[in-house]
Amino acid sequence: MTHPSRSVALAVLLLLPLFGWAEVKIPLECRVKNRPPGRCGWCALETLARFHGAKSLYGITDEHDCRACPDDLEEILDSNGIAYRIQRPGTESTKILDYAVRKGHGAVIGFHELTPGNGGHIVTLVDFGPEEVRVIDSNDADRRVRTMTRERFLHWWDGFALVPDFKRPAK
Repeated sequence: MTHPSRSVALAVLLLLPLFGWAEVKIPLECRVKNRPPGRCGWCALETLARFHGAKSLYGITDEHDCRACPDDLEEILDSNGIAYRIQRPGTESTKILDYAVRKGHGAVIGFHELTPGNGGHIVTLVDFGPEEVRVIDSNDADRRVRTMTRERFLHWWDGFALVPDFKRPAK
């Protein structure tokens, strides 16, 4: 017969991955706040850069007083020699999101526009679980991590995901 404390310890070790331990824990001081005219894409990328210590991207939000599209974000990563994976808007596969969280990178992701003509929104993905998803929204004045159901996330997600790999140089 096994000792009860050993059984409990084994159960805890086996269940840890199910409880969101894969979340990319970005400290508050790394989270960049949005500024007009809607620099959310730059904020999301700079938030990840600050978390990973990619100093070449510190300040990109201040340097770009405009909205960013996927091509703009790719261009800045390419010009700084930073490797990345990208999935274009309109794609429904979530494999890139699983990869981003599992590897501890986080991701820059896009949401559909709330009202036609206003443009979409870009946030930082920090967790993609089976039931819940967590993001950092640069429009949140407190820069907190927001949690939503996976179903709600998938309704708003436009398929865009950019996963920088700050540890591996671009080819």
